[in-house]
Amino acid sequence: MLSRTQKQFFIGGIYILIALVIAGGVYWSKYRPTCNDGVKNGQEEEVDCGTLACGKACASPVQAIQLQSVQLIKTPVGDFDVAAVLYNPNADFGADNIAYNLIVTDLKGEDLYHHLGNSYILPGQTKYLIQTSIKGISTAVSAELYITGVEWQKIADDPSLNFTINREEFTPSNQQAVYEAVITNQSNFDFDTIDVSMVVTDNSGVIIATNMTNFQTFLSRTDRSIKVIWPFALPADARVKTEVGTNVFNNANFLKRNGTQEKFQQYY
Repeated sequence: MLSRTQKQFFIGGIYILIALVIAGGVYWSKYRPTCNDGVKNGQEEEVDCGTLACGKACASPVQAIQLQSVQLIKTPVGDFDVAAVLYNPNADFGADNIAYNLIVTDLKGEDLYHHLGNSYILPGQTKYLIQTSIKGISTAVSAELYITGVEWQKIADDPSLNFTINREEFTPSNQQAVYEAVITNQSNFDFDTIDVSMVVTDNSGVIIATNMTNFQTFLSRTDRSIKVIWPFALPADARVKTEVGTNVFNNANFLKRNGTQEKFQQYY
């Protein structure tokens, strides 16, 4: 038979064991990673993900598009251009639709011009968003651009578009300035619509004019020539920065070959 002391130790041990089981159960329930319960627990880095806890890395959160600058430019003929610079800090997400509201105001802050527009942007891209030849706002002093909505698309591969710009020629005169260039589609895809934006700066880097054009049916491995004209003089040492883009998120932008719709496999 057990002595009284031994019985006390035995009973005490049972209580300790029960306490440990309860504590362990509470700890396991609270901290164990389930990876499918919609709750961040255990060693999960975010909800239901984490390399150690679940064997899969957590997706990076989508960061907002950054509006780096908005500039209002008065041209020599009295109308206005606007050049805004957008930056997408995300490496894995692009946007197939950026809705924005462009507002131009006078010295009193009263609205003179509104424009609701849409654009797109690739992962990691910095791009110009321009509006040209705004007329009838001679008292304008500032412009603001507000992004009102973004539709994100996850990117699975390299988002390079492979457009190159060659044989650029800028010809200023006393009455107008002409810019010509040849654009090459070095990708394996035929595109329906191509957008071309131009920003002109003086020798100190200040934007003094903008322009834009587009063209249809740009076949793979072919060249297209562009020519744009400003109806006013520009400095002989002005520099033209040209951006070529197309909305690769829109499947309808890929032309059909042999009766079937092309699909840019990286974007869907």
